Amino acid sequence: MVRKIIIMILGLTLFVTLILTGLHEHTIVVVEDQKTGETKKFFPDNNAFELGYIHSVLLTPVDEFFEITEDKGLLLQKTVYESFGVGLPYEQVNDSDFEIIDGKFVLYLKRKLDVINMVISPIPKHTITVNGEVHNILDLFDEMDQSRIIKIYVEKKKVFEIGNYQVVL
Repeated sequence: MVRKIIIMILGLTLFVTLILTGLHEHTIVVVEDQKTGETKKFFPDNNAFELGYIHSVLLTPVDEFFEITEDKGLLLQKTVYESFGVGLPYEQVNDSDFEIIDGKFVLYLKRKLDVINMVISPIPKHTITVNGEVHNILDLFDEMDQSRIIKIYVEKKKVFEIGNYQVVL
């Protein structure tokens, strides 16, 4: 009987130790479908992610680079694009720097947002890149709408992880 109790106590101690050592606070980028409430969650290693799309008029790629701030804000660091036109910046007003690198326009910014609201459709090929992995935003969700309204925001949550296995608590 005493042996069973000791084994149970050791087993429980081991279980609690595993739980506590695998429990960490993580920054999570959430992409939420506004119609269905369905969410996809990403765990950025470097507190950064990138949004990409094809400009609807000029049909050239645009990439926006975001950094996640300590207070769960989204700081637009820079926008990279290939041509000037409707909806693309062409002059500096209050922001810091602009340059051309490898034939692309790079506009350095410091614009803070709490949330990003977007209408997603197949034509602009909206993507989100986290940890070097590119995801087509329309493919993230089960329902096969050809356009959807999404919201992107940041959460800080406790996450249980062992190896590549992660569960948000």
